[in-house]
Amino acid sequence: MKKTVSISPASLSQLLKERFEAMLPVVAGRSIVQWELCDTADADVVVQEHGDRLSLCITHERGLLADAGTLPIERDFRVATLMQTLDLAAVRVLNRRDSAVRTAQGSIADQGAPLYQLKYWDVPGHRTPMKVLRTLAAMTRRPVSREWMTTVGGLSPPEADSLLAGLELRGALRSSSAQRVPQAAPRAQAGFVSRLKHWLRGGRATVPTAAPR
Repeated sequence: MKKTVSISPASLSQLLKERFEAMLPVVAGRSIVQWELCDTADADVVVQEHGDRLSLCITHERGLLADAGTLPIERDFRVATLMQTLDLAAVRVLNRRDSAVRTAQGSIADQGAPLYQLKYWDVPGHRTPMKVLRTLAAMTRRPVSREWMTTVGGLSPPEADSLLAGLELRGALRSSSAQRVPQAAPRAQAGFVSRLKHWLRGGRATVPTAAPR
Protein backbone atom coordinates (compact mmCIF):
# COMPACT_ATOMS: atom_id res chain seq x y z
CA MET A 1 0.00 0.00 0.00
CA LYS A 2 1.34 3.43 -0.96
CA LYS A 3 2.13 5.94 1.73
CA THR A 4 0.21 9.21 1.61
CA VAL A 5 1.89 12.57 1.12
CA SER A 6 -0.13 15.78 1.28
CA ILE A 7 0.37 18.74 -1.05
CA SER A 8 -1.08 22.24 -1.29
CA PRO A 9 -1.19 24.38 -4.46
CA ALA A 10 -3.28 27.03 -2.67
CA SER A 11 -0.76 29.83 -3.26
CA LEU A 12 -0.79 29.44 -7.06
CA SER A 13 -2.72 31.74 -9.35
CA GLN A 14 -6.16 30.41 -10.22
CA LEU A 15 -5.29 29.10 -13.70
CA LEU A 16 -2.13 27.36 -12.53
CA LYS A 17 -3.92 25.95 -9.51
CA GLU A 18 -6.70 24.49 -11.66
CA ARG A 19 -4.15 23.02 -14.09
CA PHE A 20 -2.15 21.48 -11.26
CA GLU A 21 -5.21 19.99 -9.56
CA ALA A 22 -6.45 18.56 -12.86
CA MET A 23 -3.09 16.92 -13.57
CA LEU A 24 -2.41 15.61 -10.05
CA PRO A 25 -4.75 12.55 -10.22
CA VAL A 26 -2.99 11.40 -13.40
CA VAL A 27 0.42 11.79 -11.77
CA ALA A 28 -0.71 10.23 -8.48
CA GLY A 29 -1.72 7.01 -10.22
CA ARG A 30 1.87 6.52 -11.39
CA SER A 31 3.73 8.04 -8.44
CA ILE A 32 5.61 6.17 -5.72
CA VAL A 33 3.19 7.62 -3.12
CA GLN A 34 -0.46 8.57 -2.89
CA TRP A 35 -0.81 12.34 -3.25
CA GLU A 36 -3.54 14.11 -1.31
CA LEU A 37 -4.65 17.73 -1.73
CA CYS A 38 -4.96 19.68 1.50
CA ASP A 39 -4.65 23.13 3.07
CA THR A 40 -1.21 24.71 3.33
CA ALA A 41 -1.18 24.35 7.12
CA ASP A 42 -1.47 20.55 6.83
CA ALA A 43 0.78 20.05 3.79
CA ASP A 44 3.96 18.02 3.50
CA VAL A 45 4.69 19.84 0.23
CA VAL A 46 3.66 23.37 -0.76
CA VAL A 47 3.62 24.51 -4.39
CA GLN A 48 4.80 28.11 -4.62
CA GLU A 49 4.91 30.65 -7.43
CA HIS A 50 7.84 33.05 -7.79
CA GLY A 51 7.23 35.29 -10.78
CA ASP A 52 7.78 33.07 -13.82
CA ARG A 53 9.08 30.18 -11.73
CA LEU A 54 7.40 27.48 -9.65
CA SER A 55 8.84 25.37 -6.87
CA LEU A 56 7.87 22.50 -4.59
CA CYS A 57 8.74 23.40 -1.01
CA ILE A 58 9.22 20.53 1.42
CA THR A 59 8.00 21.36 4.90
CA HIS A 60 10.20 20.71 7.93
CA GLU A 61 7.02 20.00 9.84
CA ARG A 62 3.56 20.19 8.34
CA GLY A 63 2.93 23.80 7.38
CA LEU A 64 6.47 24.99 8.29
CA LEU A 65 8.72 25.39 5.27
CA ALA A 66 12.22 23.95 5.48
CA ASP A 67 15.19 26.17 4.70
CA ALA A 68 16.71 23.85 2.11
CA GLY A 69 13.79 21.84 0.82
CA THR A 70 12.91 23.45 -2.51
CA LEU A 71 12.64 21.71 -5.87
CA PRO A 72 12.21 23.82 -9.04
CA ILE A 73 9.48 22.93 -11.49
CA GLU A 74 8.73 24.25 -14.97
CA ARG A 75 5.89 26.72 -15.18
CA ASP A 76 4.47 24.92 -18.22
CA PHE A 77 4.84 21.56 -16.45
CA ARG A 78 3.64 18.38 -18.09
CA VAL A 79 2.78 14.99 -16.65
CA ALA A 80 6.25 13.45 -17.03
CA THR A 81 8.18 16.37 -15.52
CA LEU A 82 5.62 16.89 -12.77
CA MET A 83 5.71 13.22 -11.79
CA GLN A 84 9.52 13.20 -11.66
CA THR A 85 9.65 16.28 -9.43
CA LEU A 86 6.84 15.04 -7.19
CA ASP A 87 8.60 11.71 -6.70
CA LEU A 88 11.77 13.54 -5.62
CA ALA A 89 9.68 15.57 -3.19
CA ALA A 90 8.04 12.39 -1.87
CA VAL A 91 11.43 10.81 -1.16
CA ARG A 92 12.44 13.87 0.88
CA VAL A 93 9.19 13.81 2.82
CA LEU A 94 9.53 10.10 3.62
CA ASN A 95 13.14 10.62 4.70
CA ARG A 96 12.00 13.45 6.96
CA ARG A 97 9.36 11.22 8.52
CA ASP A 98 11.82 8.36 9.08
CA SER A 99 14.28 10.74 10.70
CA ALA A 100 11.57 12.15 12.95
CA VAL A 101 10.49 8.64 13.97
CA ARG A 102 14.06 7.65 14.88
CA THR A 103 14.50 10.84 16.88
CA ALA A 104 11.23 10.34 18.72
CA GLN A 105 11.98 6.68 19.43
CA GLY A 106 15.42 7.55 20.77
CA SER A 107 13.93 10.23 23.00
CA ILE A 108 11.31 7.81 24.31
CA ALA A 109 13.95 5.21 25.08
CA ASP A 110 16.12 7.75 26.89
CA GLN A 111 13.43 9.57 28.84
CA GLY A 112 10.75 6.95 29.39
CA ALA A 113 8.13 9.29 27.91
CA PRO A 114 4.44 8.38 28.40
CA LEU A 115 2.72 6.65 25.49
CA TYR A 116 -0.87 7.24 24.42
CA GLN A 117 -3.27 5.02 22.48
CA LEU A 118 -6.96 5.21 21.65
CA LYS A 119 -9.34 2.83 23.39
CA TYR A 120 -11.86 3.47 20.62
CA TRP A 121 -12.23 5.82 17.64
CA ASP A 122 -13.02 9.32 18.84
CA VAL A 123 -13.03 12.44 16.65
CA PRO A 124 -13.14 15.79 18.49
CA GLY A 125 -15.87 17.84 16.82
CA HIS A 126 -16.63 18.65 13.20
CA ARG A 127 -14.21 19.72 10.47
CA THR A 128 -11.30 18.09 12.25
CA PRO A 129 -7.97 19.00 10.58
CA MET A 130 -6.35 16.27 8.51
CA LYS A 131 -3.24 16.23 10.71
CA VAL A 132 -5.40 15.44 13.75
CA LEU A 133 -7.19 12.64 11.90
CA ARG A 134 -3.84 11.16 10.84
CA THR A 135 -2.59 11.30 14.41
CA LEU A 136 -5.76 9.65 15.72
CA ALA A 137 -5.48 6.93 13.07
CA ALA A 138 -1.92 6.20 14.19
CA MET A 139 -3.07 6.06 17.82
CA THR A 140 -5.57 3.32 16.96
CA ARG A 141 -2.73 1.14 15.66
CA ARG A 142 -0.01 1.70 18.25
CA PRO A 143 0.94 3.81 21.28
CA VAL A 144 2.59 7.13 20.46
CA SER A 145 4.34 9.77 22.54
CA ARG A 146 3.58 13.47 22.74
CA GLU A 147 6.87 14.11 20.95
CA TRP A 148 5.77 11.81 18.12
CA MET A 149 2.55 13.81 17.84
CA THR A 150 4.49 17.07 17.45
CA THR A 151 7.21 15.75 15.11
CA VAL A 152 5.72 13.02 12.93
CA GLY A 153 2.06 13.88 13.50
CA GLY A 154 2.63 17.55 12.72
CA LEU A 155 0.68 18.93 15.69
CA SER A 156 1.88 21.97 17.58
CA PRO A 157 2.53 21.41 21.32
CA PRO A 158 -0.72 23.21 22.31
CA GLU A 159 -2.66 21.14 19.74
CA ALA A 160 -1.18 17.90 21.08
CA ASP A 161 -1.96 18.87 24.68
CA SER A 162 -5.52 19.88 23.79
CA LEU A 163 -6.12 16.65 21.87
CA LEU A 164 -4.80 14.48 24.71
CA ALA A 165 -6.81 16.40 27.31
CA GLY A 166 -10.02 16.01 25.31
CA LEU A 167 -9.47 12.30 24.74
CA GLU A 168 -8.72 11.80 28.44
CA LEU A 169 -11.85 13.72 29.42
CA ARG A 170 -14.02 11.54 27.17
CA GLY A 171 -12.42 8.34 28.44
CA ALA A 172 -11.01 7.44 25.02
CA LEU A 173 -7.34 7.52 26.00
CA ARG A 174 -5.11 4.75 27.33
CA SER A 175 -1.74 5.89 28.64
CA SER A 176 1.33 4.02 29.80
CA SER A 177 4.98 4.69 30.54
CA ALA A 178 7.69 3.54 28.17
CA GLN A 179 10.30 2.20 30.53
CA ARG A 180 13.49 0.51 29.65
CA VAL A 181 13.62 -3.20 30.28
CA PRO A 182 16.56 -3.72 32.62
CA GLN A 183 19.30 -5.90 31.28
CA ALA A 184 19.63 -9.20 33.06
CA ALA A 185 22.75 -9.29 35.20
CA PRO A 186 25.32 -11.81 33.96
CA ARG A 187 25.60 -14.88 36.12
CA ALA A 188 28.50 -14.78 38.48
CA GLN A 189 29.94 -18.10 37.37
CA ALA A 190 33.60 -17.18 37.56
CA GLY A 191 33.75 -17.52 41.35
CA PHE A 192 31.90 -20.84 41.31
CA VAL A 193 34.16 -22.27 38.60
CA SER A 194 37.22 -21.11 40.51
CA ARG A 195 35.99 -22.79 43.70
CA LEU A 196 35.15 -25.97 41.79
CA LYS A 197 38.62 -26.13 40.28
CA HIS A 198 40.17 -25.54 43.71
CA TRP A 199 38.04 -28.30 45.21
CA LEU A 200 38.99 -30.73 42.44
CA ARG A 201 42.66 -29.95 42.85
CA GLY A 202 42.35 -30.42 46.59
CA GLY A 203 40.42 -33.67 46.12
CA ARG A 204 43.07 -35.12 43.85
CA ALA A 205 45.75 -34.13 46.33
CA THR A 206 44.08 -36.10 49.13
CA VAL A 207 43.49 -39.25 47.11
CA PRO A 208 46.04 -41.84 48.35
CA THR A 209 48.32 -43.32 45.73
CA ALA A 210 48.59 -47.09 45.47
CA ALA A 211 51.72 -48.58 47.10
CA PRO A 212 54.11 -50.19 44.63
CA ARG A 213 54.11 -53.96 44.71
